[in-house]
Amino acid sequence: MQRTDAPFLPQRLAGAEETFAALRRDGAAILTGCGAAREEARGIALRVLATLTPVVPDPAPIKEGGGNADRTYDNQPGAEAGLVVPFQTGHTDGFAYGDRYPDFIFLLCVRPSVAGGESFVVDTYRLLDELAASASPEDRAFHQFLTTIPVEQTEPGFQSSLAPVIGRNATGRRMSRWTPVQRPDASLPSAVQQQHAAWLTRWRDIAHEASLQAPRFTLQPGETMCLDNYRMLHGRTGFDDTERTLWRIWAWTTEAPAVPDGMLFSDSRFAVTS
Repeated sequence: MQRTDAPFLPQRLAGAEETFAALRRDGAAILTGCGAAREEARGIALRVLATLTPVVPDPAPIKEGGGNADRTYDNQPGAEAGLVVPFQTGHTDGFAYGDRYPDFIFLLCVRPSVAGGESFVVDTYRLLDELAASASPEDRAFHQFLTTIPVEQTEPGFQSSLAPVIGRNATGRRMSRWTPVQRPDASLPSAVQQQHAAWLTRWRDIAHEASLQAPRFTLQPGETMCLDNYRMLHGRTGFDDTERTLWRIWAWTTEAPAVPDGMLFSDSRFAVTS
């Protein structure tokens, strides 16, 4: 399958309403003039998503990989040991919450890295639409797998998910995911698991290749990357600067299938089940 979508860079905008319109249209936008304090970070999500009655927990401070140092995923392409935080393939945030992962995320830059740490986004809807329109029976079968066949998406120790890679919410909005823990349903026959594993490897490789090709951009202090987490994957290039600092804000709106029970934060600490 050849990718034909044009390179995409999120538009920089100054107002919450036009930023929300860009999220609906493009899946991503950069809101400028946001400040840098924790209270300002949470307020960004509340303003941009005001029409969707968002549930917005406290922001999480992100430094040096945002948790990559805490646990290593063996199937993360490009992961390697060393001082440099590895290139991070575009991914879906909040997958520890299973099917109740946040539908929007925000990343407010407090201090960019001196070198590296550039951001990028990948539009999964374009990738999926290409597969659906392909003349190749293999591509169409692959698309059918992604949209209809449940796979294991549970991060061990966190909330469970056995669901297609591409789900749907109650209004039909596509809920696309790439995460490093996606794997075949272990209850299926081994031959079926092998086929599903091959398709999941292809999905991983597509996400990784699209991440390598995606245009880079650097968030400046007071700029917030706003993302539709059901549509866009996001990642960043490697960096050494331990002073690089972002606020991460997760948000659940009325379009999410459900808000997770209990306390919420903009990381996985309250998604633990064991």
